[in-house]
Amino acid sequence: MIYIHESNFKNKIESNYKGIGEKINEFYLETYMKTKMMLLDIDFSKNDDETFRKATNIINDYYRELDRFTKENNITSQSKFRSTFLEELSTYLFVDNEYIKRGELGIYNKGIYAGMKIGNDLKVNIMKKDVDFCIGKKVKLKIENTEYEIILPVIAVEVKTYLDATMFGEVQFSSKLLKNATPNVKTYVLMETNQVGMDKIISARYDQVLNEMFVLRFDENSMIEYSVLKDYYDQICDDIMNIAVERGVTTPGRLISVDE
Repeated sequence: MIYIHESNFKNKIESNYKGIGEKINEFYLETYMKTKMMLLDIDFSKNDDETFRKATNIINDYYRELDRFTKENNITSQSKFRSTFLEELSTYLFVDNEYIKRGELGIYNKGIYAGMKIGNDLKVNIMKKDVDFCIGKKVKLKIENTEYEIILPVIAVEVKTYLDATMFGEVQFSSKLLKNATPNVKTYVLMETNQVGMDKIISARYDQVLNEMFVLRFDENSMIEYSVLKDYYDQICDDIMNIAVERGVTTPGRLISVDE
């Protein structure tokens, strides 16, 4: 299972980041591991308000401790402590999803299938890209006499502590690549705060490059809203269920937008 925030801690401890490896290790053991165990202990499948209130209280408390620790030790945003925790948050939410537990789907963040092209040598090259959080399926693809193992994305999430106009353009481009390669993939942005102008947001509602953008905080000084976290969870679970259930074609009636 992918715990990108924990991996960040371990790398910083091993490299003695800024000469404070021991302090980072102490925070890792006493604060991070306690938070990790509490979040893993939550049964998100209960899917009620109380569950998500409890989770967001744990998350907000951890952010306060993380902010205090980084400020006291002059650790900048380049450390990616804050951003990697937000990436890791999705793992806690979906690690116990029934399709993931059965191994039918997996959680990934590297080497996601983004299409193929023919090179100058007339050989097929598989294009891959990294995604902050992806739920996908490993499959084998055989082209001529060569077999490739690829990760087909079902859900792809770009995670940002904040999103501005420049980053928004990059996220849209990334989403378009994935959708061109795997048309039924659902693409999302999960962010703490939004700094993208309303005109670009309105435009994004119609271009269908992104399926949705979830903003967890009103501003950087606000707490994470449990209702948004729950909405994000519900959306991803619905997407997984919809792709796992075959939709029949019946007439007379709708053929494209079938009822759930």
